[in-house]
Amino acid sequence: MSTIAPPRPNRAERLLIPATFITNLGNGIQLTAASYLVFTEANTMLAVSWLMIAVTIPQVALSLFFGKLADRFDRRTLAMVSDLASAAAAIGLPLWLALGGNPSTVSYVASFILSISAALFFPASNALIKERIPESRLAQFNGNAEIAIQAGTLASAALGGWVIVWVGTTSLFYFNAITFLLSAVLLFFIGRRPAGQALTEAAAKAASAAAAKLAVSRPPLARLAVLYIIGNIVIIVGNSIMLVLVIEGFKSNAGYLGIVDALFGIGALFAAWAFKKISSKATVLKTALIGYLAFAVLLSMESIHLYAMMAVIPFAAIAFCVARISARTALMSAAPEEKTGFVFGATNAFGLAAGTTAVVLISLLVDSTNVKNGFYALSALVVVIATITVISLSKHDREVAAAAAAAETESIAGPAAEPAAAAGISEPAAEAEARESVPAKV
Repeated sequence: MSTIAPPRPNRAERLLIPATFITNLGNGIQLTAASYLVFTEANTMLAVSWLMIAVTIPQVALSLFFGKLADRFDRRTLAMVSDLASAAAAIGLPLWLALGGNPSTVSYVASFILSISAALFFPASNALIKERIPESRLAQFNGNAEIAIQAGTLASAALGGWVIVWVGTTSLFYFNAITFLLSAVLLFFIGRRPAGQALTEAAAKAASAAAAKLAVSRPPLARLAVLYIIGNIVIIVGNSIMLVLVIEGFKSNAGYLGIVDALFGIGALFAAWAFKKISSKATVLKTALIGYLAFAVLLSMESIHLYAMMAVIPFAAIAFCVARISARTALMSAAPEEKTGFVFGATNAFGLAAGTTAVVLISLLVDSTNVKNGFYALSALVVVIATITVISLSKHDREVAAAAAAAETESIAGPAAEPAAAAGISEPAAEAEARESVPAKV
């Protein structure tokens, strides 16, 4: 039996995947180098915490505004502007140091500027994906993008420390500037949006608007965003309590953190393959729920022993990334193309705010009890939020399907009633005649 081959990736997809890898590689290296510079200058963990705050605040404050901006102006241009601004900030940091600037002050200012740039890049790039990647390729693209994200993060963690040892932090900052410039070049070669595509999508929007009138409510974007935000909470809280568990809970040295990060990254590389296998047998929402529930179970097992953590963390990475790909695909598919920038900007802002709130609350729990309770609390949070959100979304889908079925029934019954009325047959009489002419089912 012949099968229809999936559509081939277009030029935008072929260029956006390496751009995603390069951007995450540069961001990871920048954060590693800046953290090292601040810590060696101030010699306190609090100084590094202030650096994290400097990175988070602009994205929470500006993501909504930049998301609206991405829906009004050309998304590719905005993403390139973000990359060029990031490159300038990355180059400015070592130049400022060479002129005698205070390392801590320079790191805070440069990281703050880079965070502003990232707040623009996130909604602009996601809106660009929605604009250029066909709907039938979104799931495949998001799977490959997750591999690129995790590979870039893993490579930055592996390379950052060694490069600092070999040549110092200055070379890392210059290398980071080069990664942003390469990303801008890849975005440039994507090219302008084809005029024909804009006309086709205008017609598609009109059809979508007409279909939306039949729906019970608007697309549940807020709930889909919550499903995606679970990932932000896991990343922010997990990075904090993992350090405490390895160092204090297991009484191990910091070298094991690098091994754990590497094992997580290796597991994440298989997430796209696992996503294809699971999503072929379940809906995207069910795939997200399966991924989050499996991750929560594996996360709680990580607190048993150091070697247990090392054994299960690759599988936890697969489960988490499968859920993350599913949530991202569901949100991107539901978001209207003309509002995708705002949707992802708002999701980024609220996700970072939710993650920051969760890490404060779980940190208080860890400080008053022990670090294992932090893992259990995070696992329970993932289970509760994912389960309630997916159940709510499934109910919405059933309501929309019922409304669509009712509308279809009305459209079929309408024309059928007209001939009967024209023939002078009343509606009850027509129904009686129909019952007599159609035998009952046995």
